[in-house]
Amino acid sequence: MRITARTPIGEIYQRAYQLYLLRILTILILIPLYIVTCRWGDFKIDVWPIFLVILVEIFVNRPYPFLFRDPASGYQALIASVVIDFLAETVAMHLLGNMDLFVYSSCYLISIVYCALYLPTFLTMQLATLASALYTGLILAGHWGLIPQTIPFSSDLDLVQKTAVVFRHVAFFYLIAVVVRFLASALAKKDARLEELCWELRETSDRFKYSYHLQTEYFARMSHEIRAPLNSILGFSELLLEPSTGSLSEKQQDFLTRIGKSGKHLRDLINDVLDLSKLESKKMQLRVREVDLVKLISTVLDVFYGEAVAKKLPLEFTEKPDSLVITADELKIRQVLYNLLSNALKFTTNGFVHVSLKKGPLGALVVVQDTGGGIAPEDQGSIFQPYEQARHTTSKNVRGTGLGLAISKQFVEMHGGTIGLESEPGKGSRFIVSLPFSPTPKKSDETPPADNATPTVA
Repeated sequence: MRITARTPIGEIYQRAYQLYLLRILTILILIPLYIVTCRWGDFKIDVWPIFLVILVEIFVNRPYPFLFRDPASGYQALIASVVIDFLAETVAMHLLGNMDLFVYSSCYLISIVYCALYLPTFLTMQLATLASALYTGLILAGHWGLIPQTIPFSSDLDLVQKTAVVFRHVAFFYLIAVVVRFLASALAKKDARLEELCWELRETSDRFKYSYHLQTEYFARMSHEIRAPLNSILGFSELLLEPSTGSLSEKQQDFLTRIGKSGKHLRDLINDVLDLSKLESKKMQLRVREVDLVKLISTVLDVFYGEAVAKKLPLEFTEKPDSLVITADELKIRQVLYNLLSNALKFTTNGFVHVSLKKGPLGALVVVQDTGGGIAPEDQGSIFQPYEQARHTTSKNVRGTGLGLAISKQFVEMHGGTIGLESEPGKGSRFIVSLPFSPTPKKSDETPPADNATPTVA
């Protein structure tokens, strides 16, 4: 990201401090290398120019906080530090007597690349002009005897030829500036486009979350409004079925029974919507106590035995210890098991539905296995999302909102556990619930487990 006079002052100071650390690191590497090679090659060493550069870079060119009071002053201080850095290195090279084009252009290239990447593009041409003026000025000052001649020319070159060489070098500086500026501009455009796409993605995500929140809130309000007349319908239908109300024909009893079943199914759907809205608004809390999972699972299985017998499906508690006590919210764990068994029986037409319970090192592992149609791999990551159902559940014979598994997942995670899935189309599904011995709710900054993460069953 380019630094301008409108960039936040904190970011400008951070960029300046990073540049300062980079300079110190460069000094720590290059100065010892220079001294070692000079001693190795038996060259004369002028130490005081090196000390001069070190002092300038460490103390003069340090990003002092008082220089970064606001974006405008911080921006100017950052530009000044780049120019001072380039001038200090130029003076040091001249004083060391090593001002040849290769070394000078290397120093210039580092500064020009930094300007092109992080500062406005027009500064690259200004720095190219400064480098050209310094280089030409040093040559002229050495030619006139004002300073030692540290940029040598061949003795057989006349003035015109020397001028042509200098002109060629100056053109080289500007050529580097143009090329670097072009490459940096292309890179900046790509970065700007990427940042624009990121902002669009964030805005789309925020709009989606807001729409989803409105949808859930609307469902919750409508659910409250619907539940009152629905309870009246269920209550009066049950009263009509009481013998004390009067005798009814078989057809009338059948109609009232159908009304009751449909009303209870509608009530279950409404309760799911209300549970989800409470979870999203963080109003759902755990009411924990000691729970014997063996007894709890047995009582939940009793609810479904009639449905299993009607579908001629074996519903068995295949593996269980004598007792397995954990600390949990019994009602929520009961609802998780109810949702899993309801789905298993709903999507299984032949075979079996089995439940097993094992004690693991950190808690309990509950496995609900069926021989239904299974879930395709591309659907396994979405079935734990609200209002999502696997593709094969779009059958007209299957009813539901797609909230059961989403609510179950959140109930399990409220306890600090996980819920996972193993499934293959045509071979059934295994839902594996891992519950700790006592609730350990996950912190908000922790990454939740993957939707289809499967605990290991010992």
